[in-house]
Amino acid sequence: MAEEESEVQEAEEKSGGGMMKKLMFVGVAIALIGIGIVAGPAVMNMIASPDAEEVAGEEVEEVGEEFAEPSKPALYVNLHPPLVVNVKDSAGVAHFMQITMEVMARDQELLNSVREHVAVIRNNLILIYGTARYEDVSTREGKEKLLADGLAEIQQIMLDKVGDDSVEALYFTSLIVQ
Repeated sequence: MAEEESEVQEAEEKSGGGMMKKLMFVGVAIALIGIGIVAGPAVMNMIASPDAEEVAGEEVEEVGEEFAEPSKPALYVNLHPPLVVNVKDSAGVAHFMQITMEVMARDQELLNSVREHVAVIRNNLILIYGTARYEDVSTREGKEKLLADGLAEIQQIMLDKVGDDSVEALYFTSLIVQ
């Protein structure tokens, strides 16, 4: 009887040990795959030929400065408080539109000038946005047109006031139409 029990235990150890080896092998394989996914791009960059880097650098130079990445980070100024204007639909029914916006530029002095002239900017934006139609501001294209018109107006104001129209973007941070 003791002999049979020892044989059964040996068989269980062999089968269990085999299973453990398989699980360890699968675990190691998964770990190696994970390392390959994480480290793969870095390794590829390290073994890339220097000629490829030189060619890439030449291509960037050929494109020109207008498409080069900006050297300064984007800076924002909020045009507080929100603008509130009336817009009418095609039936002549009045609706309210409340807009919160931010101006983006890469020069802090320019953004300080935007703050100094915020009264003129807000006035002109209210005049522009007050003529919008409800049907137009209900579409993405209409909202993008509002942004483009507002940006052009801000750039013109800044050009007139400080001689610099390098405000790059105008963003809605909130837009409510009801």
